[in-house]
Amino acid sequence: MKELIFFAVVGLCLLVVQCCVLGQIFSLEYKPDLALLLVIWIGLKGDYIAGLLSVFFLGIVEDLLSGASLGLFPVIYLAAFMFSAYISLNFDVESFGLSWSITIVTCFISFCIIFAARWLGGQILLEPVIIKLVFVKTISTSLCLIFLKPLLNSSWKGYCKLIGAA
Repeated sequence: MKELIFFAVVGLCLLVVQCCVLGQIFSLEYKPDLALLLVIWIGLKGDYIAGLLSVFFLGIVEDLLSGASLGLFPVIYLAAFMFSAYISLNFDVESFGLSWSITIVTCFISFCIIFAARWLGGQILLEPVIIKLVFVKTISTSLCLIFLKPLLNSSWKGYCKLIGAA
């Protein structure tokens, strides 16, 4: 329950930053997906049940904010969470290089699924610029991990000290 509260608060804060602050800096197509980075971080560090619940609700909120088909982001976020949780169970992911590699792969696959779903829904046309968009969005989101991972780790440690958790 303590993890669920932390994940929900941090998730909502990151969605506000993603929509309000990054929306002013980046164009809509190239804006980094901080919520996806949180989902990957939760999969690598968090409790499985609290992670599943928070990732699902984070996906619902992202759907409502983005205007996407209802259920697209929860499915993508759950798949990204389960992939990163599987990797963290089987490998030592404490090194920055490995977590960044996982992030790049997960972001690339997630953005391919998002754009494929939007193409199948008739929202966008399949053009070469879409492929460029997937790569640029993957790189911009992955680079945000450089700043976000230490921030999430220190916030988590501070939260655990505050509530007295292990």
